[in-house]
Formats: sequence, structure tokens, C-alpha cells
Amino acid sequence: MLRGLAGPKTGGKVLVAFASQTGAAEQIAWKSANALIARGDFVRVAQLGALTPAELAQAGTLLVVTSTYGIGESPDSARGFERKVMPMRANLKGVSFAVLALGDRSYEDFCGFGQRLDKWLATNKARRLFTPVLVDGDEDLPAMKQWCENLAKLGARTTVEALMPAPPQDWFLEERRLLNPGSPGGEAWSVSLTPPDPALLNWRAGDIAEFWPRNADSAVDAFLSERAQDGASRHVWQDREMTLRDILAHSRLPAPHEAPGMEAERLILQLQAYPHREYSIASLPGSGRLDVLVRKVVLPGGKLGIGSGWLTHHAELGGRVPLRLRPNPNFHPSSDGPVILIGAGTGMAGLRAHLLHRQKKGLREAWLLFGERARAHDLFYGEDIAAWQADGTLARADFAFSRDAAPKTYVQHLVAEQGGAIREWIGRGATILVCGGLNMAAGVDEALSAILGREKLEAMTGTGLYRRDIY
Repeated sequence: MLRGLAGPKTGGKVLVAFASQTGAAEQIAWKSANALIARGDFVRVAQLGALTPAELAQAGTLLVVTSTYGIGESPDSARGFERKVMPMRANLKGVSFAVLALGDRSYEDFCGFGQRLDKWLATNKARRLFTPVLVDGDEDLPAMKQWCENLAKLGARTTVEALMPAPPQDWFLEERRLLNPGSPGGEAWSVSLTPPDPALLNWRAGDIAEFWPRNADSAVDAFLSERAQDGASRHVWQDREMTLRDILAHSRLPAPHEAPGMEAERLILQLQAYPHREYSIASLPGSGRLDVLVRKVVLPGGKLGIGSGWLTHHAELGGRVPLRLRPNPNFHPSSDGPVILIGAGTGMAGLRAHLLHRQKKGLREAWLLFGERARAHDLFYGEDIAAWQADGTLARADFAFSRDAAPKTYVQHLVAEQGGAIREWIGRGATILVCGGLNMAAGVDEALSAILGREKLEAMTGTGLYRRDIY
């Protein structure tokens, strides 16, 4: 709430800055800016990492939309800003500001970077319009309503529905294939889906598919039977009328000792909805289907992970699967020049889309560095890799299979070993694309920093020559 503080005058200057890892913060920043333009402001939208303290001091009103990834870390595009600018003192007196921080409460240091940024701005004499709004995932409607209400107090014309992502749509599960039978690691499945409308085949290499997982039908049936509940009864849940069966399908099912004998309406109030799961898209729209690469998670006791279990095991072939496409501009192709693609495990999905993009355009000079467990089992999309090597799309491919070597070698070790060649490719203007898990990405980042220097890596991030899709 603004708590009686006067907002900026109509027609004033507004700077909307964003720091985005997977595109969500950038989208909200632009939507917020468009809502303020409607009231006659001069609104500028800029990437936070590209701004200087002097530019911030001239902002008038500063609205920052930022994500946090990992354990409280800043997005890649803001790493240099946090390392260089935030330790400095800046005179921001006369600037009114507010922060919208996106994060995931299941991680430590929830919205850590957004909260550090809010504190830095206030410490440097900028006037806080309202306390930072902390958003837990894409579906945090109460937090987004709070942001929308505060924008309205600044004169914006918008609705929370306009600021939130579009709802998911049902696609059809076309095919799933186990890619690594006999692997010493977890099963990896290629999952393919087709849309109800071909117009939905609309994304770019680097974009993300968000899935809404369900409990297995057998688990829901058992729960209804144990609780003597009518699965066909209808109730309002998350502002929609649904059957109890569908509500339970999308929620964490209470254990037998939790809420025993509770009536359906009271039970629904206790349910925790599953958050969506994100996967890098491994195909291009021209194939007519959307492919993702899913690692099946097996929990202690043999139970499958909710998201991976749904896509690789429980969902019915030919059945409907809710999903939403998310643009991920931070991982889009940045040029037609040389590219070094680095990844491990299911990160090969995002790299495959980039290689398909380059193959389609007839581009060459791509170098793949990929790591997994065993070459005999885990060379995902091996036939594609051979075809890219044959037609010249891939000029070079190097692999690290940890179970095939002693001591174990991972892709970050491979990067370190190829330092001279990497410097030569960067000298020719190559882009570096990294896709995969946080630990792998951190190791690769450390190796690249040793090869190129931290300053160089941050400069490449600012110019789009170092891009990461990490999870």
C-alpha cells in the first residue's frame, strides 16, 4: 500500500527496469510500463544491468521487476550490476521507487536479490513508494493483485489478469520414448505433444514449456474411496468451478492422518496446488510438435516425482496435458555467427533446439560440449548429432562421460581443458550458450571465468554473447 505517500505526477518520468533470467520479469516489466503509458507518462524500459547510478538518479519514478534464481542469486544480466554498482554509494535522493521481486519460496533466500536491491535503493536515499512485493511463482495471484493495486495508485490502467501469464491450454500427448535404457543414471524420456490448433506452434529456440502435472488417476481414486468423497461434486477452487476429482488431481493429496473425516469444502481449503514444471523446448514449430526431455525422478520408496512421473508414466497417450509456452528472450539465438553450446544431462534439450535452428538456416561453425554418465546409453539425440556433423552444422563436438573415465570427468572439466580453443572461438565473435542444472552451470561459469576473465564474461553477458538457461 502507498500509505498516504503522494505518487508521481501525471506526465512525469518513469523508468521501469528489469532483471530477468527466463523472461517472466521482462514480460511483467513491459506490461507494467504499458499500463503507465496510458496515463500520459514518459516511460522508459531498460535492463537493470545496463543502467548506471547516474541514470537511476534521473529516473523520477523507478519501478524494478526482478527475478531471483538459485539460492538468492541475481539474474545473469544483473550480476555485473550487483558486483560493481551495488557496493558503491549513489545519490538517489529525489527518486521514488518500488520493487516487484519474483522467486520461489521453496528455495533458500526467497527473492533474495530483489530484497537486496530494495535495501540498496533505500540506503542510497531513494524514497520507497511501498514495501517490495514478493511473488512466489507465476501463479501467486495475491501478490500480483498487490502490485496491480499499487500501480493503480500511481495512475496505471490495468488489471491483474492483464499482468499475469495467459492460462495453460490442453495439448495432446503424442509420444514418449525412453532415450537411455540401461543407463547408470535416471531414465530420460523424450516426450512429444501436439496442439489442438496449429496456430499454437509458435515459439523460438530457447523458449520454455510450462506443464501442470496431475496425480495418477489411481491415487485420486484411492483417496476418494478412503475418504468416501464424491469425485463428481463441483466446487470453486482458485476462482474456477471444478469437480472434486480434478481439484484433487492438481493438489498434494493429504496423508491418511491429515484432516480425517473432513467435509469436501473444508478439505479443499487445506489443499496445496502443485506448481507448474518448466522444461526447455527441444524442437522447432516446423516439426508440428513440441518435444521436451524429461528426467524421471524416483523418490525414496519408489514413488515417482509429480512432474516427471506425470509426463513419463501416468499421463495417457493421446490424452490432454495442460501446458503454456513461455518466451525466454535471454536464451534466444543472438546472431548467426559462431556458437559454443555447453550442457549436461537434460540440458541437451535446449541445445538441440538451437542446433535445429542453425541447421534450418544453413549455419555452420557450431561447437558442442556435452556431459553425461555413459556414452553407450546417454548420448541423447545421438542420431541428430551425427546428422549435424555430417551436414556441417556441427563443426566440432566434444563429450565428457563421467562413468567412462577415472577420475570422473564432467563437462566443466572439458571446458577447462579446451581453454585455448575457446579463446580462439571467442576472438572470432562466438556466442556461448549454456543449458542445464545449476551445479553444472556454476562449474562451467567458473571454468570460463578462468579462461576469459570475469570482466570479459560480464561484458559478453551484457552484449548477449554469453547466455544461460539453467535450472
